[in-house]
Amino acid sequence: MKVQLIPVIEITNYDDDIQVPLFSPYWEFPDEWQDYHMSANIKADFSGDLKPYVKGFSLYKITEISDADLLKVIHKEIEIQQADEDSGTIYLNCSLAGGYVLNIDGADCYFPQCCADLGDIEDWEDLLDDDHSYFYMGHPSPAIEKYDHKIILDFLNSEIQENYAPPVSDHRIEVDKEALKIAVAHVKKELHAFAQRLLNINQTENLNIPEIDKILMYGTEQ
Repeated sequence: MKVQLIPVIEITNYDDDIQVPLFSPYWEFPDEWQDYHMSANIKADFSGDLKPYVKGFSLYKITEISDADLLKVIHKEIEIQQADEDSGTIYLNCSLAGGYVLNIDGADCYFPQCCADLGDIEDWEDLLDDDHSYFYMGHPSPAIEKYDHKIILDFLNSEIQENYAPPVSDHRIEVDKEALKIAVAHVKKELHAFAQRLLNINQTENLNIPEIDKILMYGTEQ
């Protein structure tokens, strides 16, 4: 079994002049939603090269977002999160919305849900701890069963009974612990590289945002 955790962030723009697709959900009408998101992103000054992880989705791989578009993401977070515009210093306090797509043997099995963010890598890592049974990647999140060499994600018995969007590939997904351990180690290297990009942009653009890497990735000054 090969397990991958693919880090993505959510980029969603809206514009009253752009017609929202008449048909939904987005995973069943990807072409319509792809056109909408691209038009809205371009209207918000993002580049036309910004491509979603899956057609029609608003999730984007952190490794495929240009520095120019990442700067736009940061400015958008400043608008959303900045509490005191008169302080002279920009303080952020929330991780970037998004999370991690669970891919097993080349198939996407589980996408981050509402309120998920990049900081959820800590929950994926905690799955490797036999004494840790709580798991959260937005709501709803699956119940967890742990065995010697595998972890079961139980989507039928979620604590919050909501529909998964998009629907999960199966009601129960088995994940090999060793394969997950390798996946976590790999994605943490990607996050380290992403952190360096955030720091470089912070410096070159003179944003002067304290702990920008730790805040936008983990929601805290670790």
